[in-house]
Amino acid sequence: MAKLKKENGTASAKEFRLNLTGLIGLCLCLVAGAAFITGKLVGTRQESAAGPGLNLPASDVADGAISAKQGPWGELFTQNITLERPTEYFSNELKAVQPSAWTFHGMTVAQVKSLFIANGLTQPEAERALAPDRVSTQGTNALFKPSEEFVLSLRPETRDRLYEALRGLDVNLYIGSPHYYAKDQLEWLKGDARVHPDDLALFKRLIYGGSDVRRFSDYETLMGKIPTLERRVGAAVSFSRQPAVLARLCIRPDADIDKVVMYWGNTSNVRLIDVRPMLEALKRLPRGGTLSLMYLLPPFARERLYTFPPPPAPGEPIPDCHWSTFNFSSVTPDKRFLDLAECKRHIDHDFYQIARPGLCGDVVLFKNNKGELRDSAVYLAADLVFSKIGKNYTMPWTIMRIADLQALYSNCSIVYLRNKTD
Repeated sequence: MAKLKKENGTASAKEFRLNLTGLIGLCLCLVAGAAFITGKLVGTRQESAAGPGLNLPASDVADGAISAKQGPWGELFTQNITLERPTEYFSNELKAVQPSAWTFHGMTVAQVKSLFIANGLTQPEAERALAPDRVSTQGTNALFKPSEEFVLSLRPETRDRLYEALRGLDVNLYIGSPHYYAKDQLEWLKGDARVHPDDLALFKRLIYGGSDVRRFSDYETLMGKIPTLERRVGAAVSFSRQPAVLARLCIRPDADIDKVVMYWGNTSNVRLIDVRPMLEALKRLPRGGTLSLMYLLPPFARERLYTFPPPPAPGEPIPDCHWSTFNFSSVTPDKRFLDLAECKRHIDHDFYQIARPGLCGDVVLFKNNKGELRDSAVYLAADLVFSKIGKNYTMPWTIMRIADLQALYSNCSIVYLRNKTD
């Protein structure tokens, strides 16, 4: 290295001089460095691309959005989602809000009063609620039209106790099949611009239940208090949001297709010849791929999954959990299963109890301490079931986790059944 001098003799810029050996050494260092950096970049891309092309978003550490389960069903990826009932359904329903009505089948007004007092109301409160202008008799039934004052006056613990006692008596659609919300699920409401603050405040007064699961049954009262159609629709759509699980089957290039086909093809009305081509197509991909579990279900479930029933016509029966469970593998839905007595006969005649579910199509029952059926679902795989909660047309057909469904019926025991033909 030498210093160059300006014309006046002062020192100036430094000059590097390399002989041939030094120049060759410098070139080799530059080539090696470039190769090292390139290798790192390519390796990183290959590492990030490892595994099948899942086309799934990255897992959110905050909520564990994506999880994987392996078993005889193959490899499942599940993601938590929420479903909202279509706005179009609400637009007509909420033009004119009908007041709430409770029908007590085979009961007198005196018996209704006793029921109220036995489940949290004082005698004066029961008498005020059942004023002559609010209660009447129709044949063998007592018809009660609760006032807004009565509904809003119920303490959360009283509402919880009373509505739990009324559930299963077919008193009211929303009492019998309330909307359910996990404790942290209500957080989305804070930022939902569709919900007016006054409507949200009233909604929070009407929800009830334990610390883990909250319930909402006074839909008619809430809608009746909201002054405009636009606000009613916005609130109704937001409050209709229900949790579900999006499930996808992952097929890697080394997947055992025969094992997977045997599991899903064992379900009634799911044909092996229909299942295999798609699985083999995914297996042939360089990194494999995924498909929705919907493709592996019988037609009845496949057509309804992640959808809401349309509003029923006057007098039209409403499909419930049991109708959905026992028609899971049907080609044409059997209307017999709209009758709970028929469902019980079907259970007694065609099923036997098992320790735990292991085949797609096994049945999951929830029974209260009296042995009464409260809900049912169909086992799919891992910890997932096909479910239609309750007898409420505002609730969707979904995939749920057994633990989440059990949380909704915490006072019930689980019974697992298998069809005798499986």
